[in-house]
Amino acid sequence: MGMKVLIIEDDSIVAMHIKETVERHNYEVVGVVKSAQRALSLAEKRTVDIVISDINIEGETDGIACCKILQNAYDVSVILVSAYNDMTTLQNASSLDFTGYLIKPFREDELLTLLNLIRLREKRKEHHQRKQINEVFSYCPRHQTFYRYDEAVELTLKEKTFLVTLIRANGAIVSYEHFMDTIWDGEEVSDVARRQLVFRLKQKLPCFPLKLVKGIGYKLEKKF
Repeated sequence: MGMKVLIIEDDSIVAMHIKETVERHNYEVVGVVKSAQRALSLAEKRTVDIVISDINIEGETDGIACCKILQNAYDVSVILVSAYNDMTTLQNASSLDFTGYLIKPFREDELLTLLNLIRLREKRKEHHQRKQINEVFSYCPRHQTFYRYDEAVELTLKEKTFLVTLIRANGAIVSYEHFMDTIWDGEEVSDVARRQLVFRLKQKLPCFPLKLVKGIGYKLEKKF
């Protein structure tokens, strides 16, 4: 799936229209909520890249204030939606770093233009943020994504956690025990499970500079 979108809209018909449009163009909707409280709660549990928010929503906190909180906490991109374009509303909105402001009713192509703009910006930003591991592989810390050249590598949560732990160690040895605590949360698992995980990673990531330090743990033969 594509970038992850959170929709904050208290009009069910408008919310459904946005959701259908977004999903039809390969964006993933992680939630549709009507209030800031629910939006903030969901963002704590799910990754959010883009927020599409009405300004007047349910609850004491409006869409602008909610998006400010989300932007400060999670560095999300924002598209504002409103039935109003008066100077007071626009002045309040101007305090927020948003990509676009859509006046209801808006056309589907207007929303798609803003989504595509965000996608292009994020792609450029992510490319600049990538850390080169070797001539084949790179890593984006922001999205915790590993790339083979420019193609993202599909990894399980345990596989990704294993690699991110090595990246953060910055060339230092990470012990078997630390991996057990980090990946399996202290649960008792056999050495076979660990070796199988490493075996799968080596199949998915040939030429990745992962080194076994016998009897101790693993290290990444690369410092950042």
